[in-house]
Formats: sequence, structure tokens, C-alpha cells
Amino acid sequence: MNLHKATYSKIVTGSVTLGLLFAGCVKTSLNIKPVGTYTTATYWRNESDVITGINGIYNVLTQEEGVGHNLYAFDDASDDIAIDGDHPDMWAIERFTADATAYQLHPTWSWSYEQIARANNAIIYVPKVPVLSDDIRNRSMGEAYFLRAHGYWVLNQIFGEVPLILEANVLDGNYNIPKSSVDSVRAQIESDLLKAADLLPESYGASDKGRVTKGSAWGLLTKLYMTWEKLDKAITYGTMVTSNANYALASKYTDNFTLGSQESNTEILFAVWNKNNYNNSPINIYFTPRAWNGWGFHHPTENFVSQFETGDSVRKRTTILAVGDSIPNQTTMIEIAPSDAYQMFTGKAGQSTGRMLPSNSPTTGYCLRKYTAYNPDGSGNLDGDLKQPLLRTADVYLLVAEAKIRTSGAGAGDAEIKAVRERAGLTAITGATINDLIHERRVELGGENTRFQDLVRWDKAGVVNLDTIVGKPKYASTLQPYNHAVALPARTFTRPKNYYWPIPQVVIDESKGVITQNPNYK
Repeated sequence: MNLHKATYSKIVTGSVTLGLLFAGCVKTSLNIKPVGTYTTATYWRNESDVITGINGIYNVLTQEEGVGHNLYAFDDASDDIAIDGDHPDMWAIERFTADATAYQLHPTWSWSYEQIARANNAIIYVPKVPVLSDDIRNRSMGEAYFLRAHGYWVLNQIFGEVPLILEANVLDGNYNIPKSSVDSVRAQIESDLLKAADLLPESYGASDKGRVTKGSAWGLLTKLYMTWEKLDKAITYGTMVTSNANYALASKYTDNFTLGSQESNTEILFAVWNKNNYNNSPINIYFTPRAWNGWGFHHPTENFVSQFETGDSVRKRTTILAVGDSIPNQTTMIEIAPSDAYQMFTGKAGQSTGRMLPSNSPTTGYCLRKYTAYNPDGSGNLDGDLKQPLLRTADVYLLVAEAKIRTSGAGAGDAEIKAVRERAGLTAITGATINDLIHERRVELGGENTRFQDLVRWDKAGVVNLDTIVGKPKYASTLQPYNHAVALPARTFTRPKNYYWPIPQVVIDESKGVITQNPNYK
């Protein structure tokens, strides 16, 4: 079954009764004999239903207020990205001033639980489908376990303690339950991922590209174990990824973010598999400059851009869009204003250009390039086929390197760091230290929603001092008219309060106090 096509078909979620959706529009409904209705319990009848139902779990990933985009607001709390736009709740997250009423907290919570709810239904009902091949049954169960684990992974990273809604809760209708401890949530994620790894195939044929694999489960287990400080297990499961040819690093760094190269890329372990005219890539819209048909919410800081080594041109060009740069198939021409006419634009005021102007990125002078692509048809429209990588093999390589360095000392992770650096066209490092590792993760994974959570876990482990990092201003480009200005003043990080964000107040209210607020939040 082709995930590219089937993902966008009509799906059943929660306990929706599809046969009743339009009843309110029929004035003589009492005179019509119902043809048939589907509930969650009666939907799962055959292979087609199972595949479509599983695809419906993946569909949650495309929601812009969840993984599809707004989840990246939490990484803006790091030192790499400065937020722009008209969302004060995102500003508050960046500044560590968000309270329980901040809007973005609620969709982050609700979309994660929607993903979990759909996975729970599959886990309950797929085993009961009477006629289903073992391959499809096992694969579908593995996908459901993985996607449930991922939902809890997101919640655990952002909120810490959260309620564990599992099969028994669904069958009993018992959803209003207290939060479970951080370790209990992690144990559930671990359990689900281990089951997923047992059930999922190592790879797929062309028609099912985009589905999660054993490598996806092993990779997310590696990230879980690093956050959990179980470094030996991180090495074990991470090595399962790095030693398997099915998950080899792409030959070119750019292949991870280039249409036409993403689809057959073994390095992309888990991604939002966007498709034009179905679920057009929301991340493409939010990261692209406003002058070029995007909304331009997130802007790299000079703090981050300056971390690229002189020879690290491939990763820098792939990650950063700076003044004077252009993008293939971008056809919008912008008039050069007098304020833009300096350096490469001197004397060109009034002319039009397809290059990035200072006015394209008023916050820092930079935009993130990884999530921007245009249709090759000359229309100048953003290409909604662009895939959104959520987990890459390079991430796993560097986590294994970190675990080895932290357990065995400098140099222990040299082989893994070498593989990542050489792919970027850089020379290997001998005797790499934890600081070398921190640098490598920053430039390899820049803009991929990893930096802040890296800083949090490193702070907890005593590897870095997070409050001194975010206690420095975010700076804009050194070019005119930015002149290395302060894009955001120094912020205050309060430990342990700011390790997690507040539970949405609406969730606490709806639970009638069964769910309690995180410590130090009102």
C-alpha cells in the first residue's frame, strides 16, 4: 500500500461515527433509513481499513500547531534561533516567561494525545481483524507502538510528568487520570519502542517509503536513553543504526533537505512525509522569508552562524540563508530599497532582485534554509512535497559518540564524529572532547529542533551550564544594518523550573484538579 497516496485518504479517528457527520444537514433525516455507521470498534474490518487507520496516525504529524511546525517554538528557547512573527505565546516560550495560559502549550498537548489516541485504537483493534497477513499485522502494530511512543516522547520532553493513557483506559473509558512520573513515562516509551523494533521491518519497497522501520525505533531509543542517562544502552541501540547499511548516512548532506533526494535517503529515519495538494508542508511556510511567500517565524542568530568552521561551507549553505543568497526556482522579485542598497546592493536602489535582502529577515539578517523549496514549474510557489526530517542517522552517530566520550573519555567517539565530518567535507578530529561533540551536534543538526533539549539534558548531567548560555544576548548579523545588534537581550533560566513548561491551564481545569500543575508554575 502506498503511504504517499493512502495517507491522504479519509480516516477514522477517536470515536467518530462517520455515518452521522452530515445528519444535521438533512431536513427529513427521520424518513431516511441509515445505510451504515462506523464507530472505532466497528471500523477495523480488513487490510484496507488497517492500512488507512495506521496512515491516519501519521497524518497527525502534518498539523502545523504540532510537529508540523509550532513544536519548533520550544527550540527557540535555545541560543540558535530568534522568534519573529505575531505569536506572543511563542515570544513567551523563547523568553522563559510562558505561563499556563500560553496558547501554544495547549495544541502541543492536544495533538500529542490525538496521536496517542489513534495509536491506542490501532493497538487495540488491529489484532482483532480476522483476515490480515502476518506482515501487515506486525508492521501495523509496530507503527502504532512507535507513533504512540513518539507522542509520549514529545510530551515528556516538553512537560515532564504527563498522564499515561493506554489500552485499558480506552476500553474502560477512564481518561481523567493523574500524571505519571517522568521515569514512568520514559519506561512506557521504552516498552513501546522495543515492541516496535521487534515488529517493524528493516526497510520497505518504493511504494511504502516514509513508514517507520526498525532503525526508526532504535534511533528514538538512542535519544531516549541519552535523555535518561542510560549511556550504555544508548551505545547499544545507536550502534544498531550506525552499523546497518539500511540506515547509512546520505552521501551528501544536502540530500536530507533536497526534494528528489529525500525520498530514497537511507539517513532519514523518521520524517513528516508531506505531499503537494494534500498536506502541503507547513514547516516550509513558517521558515521561508515573508518576502518569498513564507511567514518567516524563525531566524538563526549570529551566535549560531559563527559556529560553522571556515571549511564547513556545505552545511552552512544548506542551513543558513543570508543576505545576498538566492534559492533555486524562487521567482519573486523584490525591489531594492535605499536602506537595502549597501555592500552587494550598493547603487542598485530601485532595481529588482531575487536575492535575499536585509528586509527579508528583519530580526537577525538570516533565515533557515533547510525547510525552503519551490516548485520547479516556474510558478514561484512553495513546494509542499518537501519532507520534514524528524530523526536522522547523523543524530544517532553523534549521540553514540557523546555516550562513548562521556563513559570512556576523549577520543572514544572519534570514529562516529569522523563519519559525520567527512561527509561534510571536513577533516577528522583526533581525541575529540565533549566540547568538540557539542560543537558538531550544533552545526550538523542546526534548526532541527534538537539544540534546546540537548542543552537541557547536558545541564542536568553537569556537562554545560545552561543558565550562562541563555544568559547571553542573541545577536544579529555583523553586516549592516544589523551591526551585531542585540536581537534578544539576555534571559533568565530558572533551574529546575524551566526544564519543563507549564501544563496548559485548560487541561487542569477540565480534569477538575486530577492533573496538577508542574512545580513553580501558578
